[in-house]
Amino acid sequence: MRILRILAITAGLAAAASAQAPPGPQSNPPAPARATAGALPPPGQGPPAIAAANAPQGTPPSARLKTNTRLIAVDVVVTDSHGNAIRGLKPGDFQISEEHSGPQKISQFQFIDASSHPAPAYPPGLVAASSGAPYMYTNLLPDKMRVPPTVMLMDALNTEIQNQSEVHRHMLMLLKTLPPTTPVAVFTLGHQLHVLQNFTTDPALLRTAVDHTLRSPDIADNPQDDANSASNVFLDQNNDTETAANQALEDFEKMAYEQQMAVRVDETTDAMIAIAKFLGGYPSRKNLLWFSESFPNWIAPNADFGSDSFMGTADYSDRIRRASEALTDARIAVYPVDARGLEANSLYSTASTPHINRNNPGASLAGTMNRENNTRLDTQATMELIAGASGGKVCTNNNDLSGCVQAALDDSSVYYELGYYPENVKWDGHFHKISVKTTAKGAKLRYRSGYVATEPGAAAQQPPAKLLQQACMDPLPSTSISMTAETLAPPRGTADPSARYLLTISPSALSLPPAGVSRQLDLQMAVCEFDRKDASFQFYPRDLSRPVPEALFQSWQTSGIRDIFDYQAKPEDYRLRFAVLDVPSGAIGSVDVPAHPKQFGIIPSVSTTSSTPATAASSGSAPVAPPPPTHVGFKGSNGTSSMLDWTGDAVSYHGDLGIDLGARGLFGNLFTGKYHCEAGSLVPNDISATAKPNLVLTLRKPDGHKAIIDLGGEAPAYSGDLPVDPSARSYFDYLWKLCHCQQP
Repeated sequence: MRILRILAITAGLAAAASAQAPPGPQSNPPAPARATAGALPPPGQGPPAIAAANAPQGTPPSARLKTNTRLIAVDVVVTDSHGNAIRGLKPGDFQISEEHSGPQKISQFQFIDASSHPAPAYPPGLVAASSGAPYMYTNLLPDKMRVPPTVMLMDALNTEIQNQSEVHRHMLMLLKTLPPTTPVAVFTLGHQLHVLQNFTTDPALLRTAVDHTLRSPDIADNPQDDANSASNVFLDQNNDTETAANQALEDFEKMAYEQQMAVRVDETTDAMIAIAKFLGGYPSRKNLLWFSESFPNWIAPNADFGSDSFMGTADYSDRIRRASEALTDARIAVYPVDARGLEANSLYSTASTPHINRNNPGASLAGTMNRENNTRLDTQATMELIAGASGGKVCTNNNDLSGCVQAALDDSSVYYELGYYPENVKWDGHFHKISVKTTAKGAKLRYRSGYVATEPGAAAQQPPAKLLQQACMDPLPSTSISMTAETLAPPRGTADPSARYLLTISPSALSLPPAGVSRQLDLQMAVCEFDRKDASFQFYPRDLSRPVPEALFQSWQTSGIRDIFDYQAKPEDYRLRFAVLDVPSGAIGSVDVPAHPKQFGIIPSVSTTSSTPATAASSGSAPVAPPPPTHVGFKGSNGTSSMLDWTGDAVSYHGDLGIDLGARGLFGNLFTGKYHCEAGSLVPNDISATAKPNLVLTLRKPDGHKAIIDLGGEAPAYSGDLPVDPSARSYFDYLWKLCHCQQP
């Protein structure tokens, strides 16, 4: 039996849990359902855990709630005839129009130069992926990124092994010249998408990842040109004379070839959509370098093979469009790099073994060459479609692959960011095309082709449970809602706890429309428990919807939304994914954590021990009260420790555990169990209680000397005859901020 116990520590959640939790102990959740691709597990039950707030990042709360449409950001690369960036343009030099709505008013304008533009700020209470803490797990990208983050994707699914080797060589060449400020991730695509290295600027880590990009491809040759296909072998045996039986075999091979191609197309486009979800939460431009031979945008009718010209034909434009729209909406510029480089037709290769009809060899060779050329054009057309829609550009027929990549990185480092609120637009959930023009003479523009017109507050088109299940099935976490999870040491005295997590969610991407005197939260959550092979998972959904007081909403803006989860897993389970869904907008966030963490964050344990042992009571006499404690010790799970000490002539704080962690430890020991932050003040967890927290600390020595620290005023106030040295004053300054709900 799994135990998923949710301990609400966020403001106002204790009362909500008691109001909405079903009867019965929390340690007995309903039996989990085994999630499969074709079946949805039944809805779960359980106490609400998390509440949230609203709005796009970067705008004040008041503006967020009043805006009826969403800001559309368009990154525009402007170059001259030589490919050099054009600088110094003004808002009046650009015009934006929508296909069916006409000209739009530019409301935001910025020139982005990666060498000088500051990195975007992350939501409050959250940490970026580069924090370095081994107990921190997050779906945020690394902080301090000036150059747009770049994913290098080796598409082994669609690339022959010899061309993969050539790409590998050029990728290593590129890493030698890569600017040290460029955050790069390395992915590889087989039948599944694999993350070999998440974003880093460390060349050694990137080289190691690139060395593991090679995969055996699963590419079937066109059966018409495969000398070893069953139909061609049969044809050779029959003196190249077509028969009805052979044509039936050819029809079968055409269908099998199309079915395998459809699998490749689906797996490739699904991987691109997963990358879009993974990078969508980062607010600015991103790059995807797609090393591939790609796949054709269609399979054309063929009257020279089989009995039916149209058998085995296919049009993949819808799937290409779906992937392009996801990448475009996530502001990901795609730079496809044709792994074939500049090469001659394979017929000119000595390794080529084409099938030649002996009765008409000239026509046979010409047909083979024509089909190969058309396939190459069709695969490059797919690259052109995806690159053009996203604002990137392709690199084809070029053997300098590393030069192509460097040009793409240079290209994406200098651009104009235009923003507008669409006017006269129908928010129908469809893709809306946009066009950008400039008055600059001779300028060439590249930008994303449009956006999906989903209005904030528009209901998601699929059931919440299905969307959450898909979020768990995706190969990468989703970042539309920013999240971090910290593994904590289990509390003492709990029955066989396996893991404890502190989950922090950014309120900035959540919808919270007014509902009378409060706001209405419509939030769903799921915990997905994966087995050791990642082959299946169990699905625990939670409905977190409820009214939220305005004061609670305001308190979330400074510290994020936090909850502690206690979880007991089977020994063979090794990974959990927390996923949350904002139902009105369809925005999803998810983060992966180990089911059996080995390292823990520091919410320090607190001990109040005396410097001298208590005097034992003599037989038959009244017990003797022990002397007051003279220090408070703080211990971290990694062996660090510190002490708030008043043993000597002054109150001091010393040790190798930071002031912030020590202050949080004492604050949690004194107040977290009974109080929470609401509207900038500590209020009781019990809504019927009226007692206020005692913010006056008295540190008394056995000889009667004492220091009194009053944390209730506008700053810490000190009195008494025991001085407080500067180290302890810094400690109490931090503690004062916690007591007044100011996230340091």
